[in-house]
Amino acid sequence: MNRIEIAIAAMFFVAMFLLPEWVSGQEQETSKRLPNFIVINIDDLGYGDIAPFGSTINRTPSLDRMASDGRKLTSFYAAPVCSPSRAALLTGCYPKRSLPIPHVLFPEDAIGLSPNEVTIAELLKPAGYATAIIGKWHLGDQPGFLPNSQGFDYHFGLPYSNDMGPPSDGTRTNLGQPVPEPKDGAKEQPPLPLLRNGKVIKRVLGADQQDLVELYTRESIDYIQNHKNEPFFLYLAHNAVHFPIYPGKKFAGHSAHGIYSDWVEEVDWSVGQILDVVQKAGISEHTLVIFTSDNGGTKRGSNSPLRGFKNSTWEGGLRVPTIAWWPGTIPAGSECDSICGMFDVLPTFAELSGAKSAGDRKIDGVSLLSVLTREDSPQIHESFLYYRGLELEAVRHGDWKLHLPSSANNEPTQQLFNLKSDIGESTDVSAANPDIVQKLLAIAAATKDDLGTTGMGPQCRELGRVENAAPLINRDGTIRSDLAPNH
Repeated sequence: MNRIEIAIAAMFFVAMFLLPEWVSGQEQETSKRLPNFIVINIDDLGYGDIAPFGSTINRTPSLDRMASDGRKLTSFYAAPVCSPSRAALLTGCYPKRSLPIPHVLFPEDAIGLSPNEVTIAELLKPAGYATAIIGKWHLGDQPGFLPNSQGFDYHFGLPYSNDMGPPSDGTRTNLGQPVPEPKDGAKEQPPLPLLRNGKVIKRVLGADQQDLVELYTRESIDYIQNHKNEPFFLYLAHNAVHFPIYPGKKFAGHSAHGIYSDWVEEVDWSVGQILDVVQKAGISEHTLVIFTSDNGGTKRGSNSPLRGFKNSTWEGGLRVPTIAWWPGTIPAGSECDSICGMFDVLPTFAELSGAKSAGDRKIDGVSLLSVLTREDSPQIHESFLYYRGLELEAVRHGDWKLHLPSSANNEPTQQLFNLKSDIGESTDVSAANPDIVQKLLAIAAATKDDLGTTGMGPQCRELGRVENAAPLINRDGTIRSDLAPNH
């Protein structure tokens, strides 16, 4: 046998016997790889604002693609407003349990999400995950409440909503509207800060707000590219499409329906960029992406076919458009109507990563894995409680939803709706179904020893508190000394 014949024989041996074992080993290593998690959270996006959930106005090809390749969750619940929803997402609890506040947090508040709470980031870090939040935080702006103190390795973004600044900085006027002059003697909110890892890097003005979606998207792309070889959790929390409305320069005037639609379409572009970089990095089969909104939309957008808007416990207040994408794991082009929500994200990530939940505290969510992967629609929650602030205003059990009498909502009597046949909550059927009413009233009453129906229930946990709370940027424009970049 000559040298050429020996070489050919050796190659044949490798191909027949050694290569399959090597490939098998590589596949086993790949299968053991922990999944990456990306949560894309939009601010004030309505249920009917995107094409996969019925919009005929806004062009959302990236979300169409995401839904075509993934699964729509059509009964996914957040909270009526921003801060409580974000607390539910990060802690796996009803907002009233982990952040018992009547509304939202504001600049220089002395309260925030307690450092004793265990966030998704704190849960995943011991399991080997890199963790980042890019975008809006809104769980407390004092240093001890900021993301780097709550388990995130990296943070870039605003500490709260984009309207929480002085009107003279453009926080109360949409793109193209005149910005008011400061009023003498009027106490305004402090300037809006852009943060990087707890340091103020910029005072955000109206023109800067136009850049936020692209800025957050580019930061997210860089983060994914830099961490593609290790498990990571990226929380991309856009300030869009919250008032004031500031679509980016490439999108302003892009739609035929005004600046709100422009901004929705820019958000869709951002989603496409994230999906693209995940696929180009070769990690799509190892990456679960969840797209959602922090609460129902406002009257600027559409919650169709739902009734009501943000800051209410009608379905339009907290049922949000949600899509889960994980090629090869989540059935493509599917949807699920099972009751689920923000508080289910933490236990889902815990199950998929093998991370150990904090055993010393109650959480209300359960893993979404069956909801995401099974062909049927398993019910993981028999009931759901609709809290607005500290008040329980409605209860759902199966297809039935009971609105409780509420002085805050000017609803003196209870109303019952069948959400399967009447998703728009248009016809009160309580008189014809007294047994159902009594059953749901009993569910509400059972919260007495837990979260309660009004005020602080016995199982509401303590808020974080600080003394001498101060703005991150002083009203004279100077940066707080301990938050300056060169400090």
